[in-house]
Amino acid sequence: MKSIKSHITQLLKSLNEGVFEKEHTIALSLLSAMAGESIFLLGPPGVAKSLVARRLKLAFKGADAFEYLMSRFSTPDEIFGPVSISKLKDEDTYERITKGYLPTASIVFLDEIWKAGPAIQNSLLTVINEKIYRNGQFTVRVPLKALIAASNELPAKGEGLEALYDRFLIRQFVGCIEQEYAFDQMISSTREIEPEIPEKLQVNDELYNQIQVESEKVGIHYTIFELIHNIKREIEQYNTGRDENTPPIYVSDRRWKKIVGLLRTSAYLNESPGIHFSDCLLMSACLWDEISQLPIIEEIVEQSIARGINTYLLGEKRLEQKLDTLKENMKSEHSLRELSDPGIQVVDTFYHRIEGYHIAGNLLIFASDYQSLKKDSNRLFYIQQDKFRPVNKILKAYDFVKNRNIAQKNIYSLRKGRRSVFVNNQEYPLLCYDNCDPLPAQQDGNTPFEFTLQEVIDLLHQMEVEYKTISERETAYTKEHLFLSSSQKSKIKRILGETAHIIENYRNELRIIAHAHEQENREY
Repeated sequence: MKSIKSHITQLLKSLNEGVFEKEHTIALSLLSAMAGESIFLLGPPGVAKSLVARRLKLAFKGADAFEYLMSRFSTPDEIFGPVSISKLKDEDTYERITKGYLPTASIVFLDEIWKAGPAIQNSLLTVINEKIYRNGQFTVRVPLKALIAASNELPAKGEGLEALYDRFLIRQFVGCIEQEYAFDQMISSTREIEPEIPEKLQVNDELYNQIQVESEKVGIHYTIFELIHNIKREIEQYNTGRDENTPPIYVSDRRWKKIVGLLRTSAYLNESPGIHFSDCLLMSACLWDEISQLPIIEEIVEQSIARGINTYLLGEKRLEQKLDTLKENMKSEHSLRELSDPGIQVVDTFYHRIEGYHIAGNLLIFASDYQSLKKDSNRLFYIQQDKFRPVNKILKAYDFVKNRNIAQKNIYSLRKGRRSVFVNNQEYPLLCYDNCDPLPAQQDGNTPFEFTLQEVIDLLHQMEVEYKTISERETAYTKEHLFLSSSQKSKIKRILGETAHIIENYRNELRIIAHAHEQENREY
């Protein structure tokens, strides 16, 4: 049995036969129809807006179509059918003869939609949203699958058109052909012939209902909810900070709900059990009111997708926090005095000096190693002479594998005291600054630098693995996406590339930190 994606792919290929740079618009129109929504096409005359509607009619088996060019003089009779004189005369009922008019059509194209009068507008509101039409005393369910409206202008302000405008979920700008190759093909074509769509490719009522039902089962990952929340917040911030002469971006609750339904339909027709980040690019066509807002909306949506990938799935903020902790723990005299007891003197940039221990010369311990000591548990160290300053002896952390040649008698057990260190359970004070402040409260539970470093390494590795999974999944999904334009597919590629660049920067930053730590603890 043919898959739904294969079916829609072949259908779109047939619908786009002889079409020049309107493939994406036809794809969006088909998607809106499959989702049970309506689409508004904005563009100057002569850019094939009506062609899109005629092609969409061919996608549905046995579909009745209704097409009308509105004017300020259009009457409800011309759209919904004339009043039945016999019904009015014989039965005293006001009822329209709707056969052949909008209430009996599956596909409707209304050109110059904003010129419709209030009576037509009010009836269209319930037809588009509830798929019902009140004919006299009867409420009739209309077979409408897709309503395509078109105009070369947006609805005028203050004329009560806002509610009707809000009913069109997708708003697509249709312009002239831009590519010279496509333009040459268009002007050299001799005549326009509607393609013959094989009956097996046309969407019948059974398949249409199946798509509607199955789309509702598509899952929504919590990251998609967070992504939508972020878009909503960004729009609210834009509205708050805009100039008073700049129109706000208004998105109703009903519109948000319908947008999610559209994304679910897109995912289902692309044979995905859940909404992808790539599907969310379609939101750009659903959130703008004015053409000037379109680039703003596109940027908000793209940034939200990038933030969704980086923050919610890759845990970017957590990694940043860990890296910040490592940076703060980098060993310099300044940072040591801030992070540890400021009363303990720092010797030769990196060390604390242990006083009173019976050994020739100075016994030193790395300040970082001292900070990592625990009060209630011991760590093993060995003593190594400083090659450059023979008077200094340095306690180095003992590693069983690296230092297995060191004799047992030369291994010492250390734990932290109060401005002191216990060596083999004997307490020795640390050298402190003259007139230092009284002993501060104890800070227990410090995490050794090496432990934090390894934790960040593991976290970065986990991020890299997760990114590889996300990148491969989104790249493959986007490449064959039915409803994204080539430019939108490039945007997903760019977003994933930026994420890879962020990970590489983290990797380089971690290498620098690890190298600096290694240099600090190098063997003399």
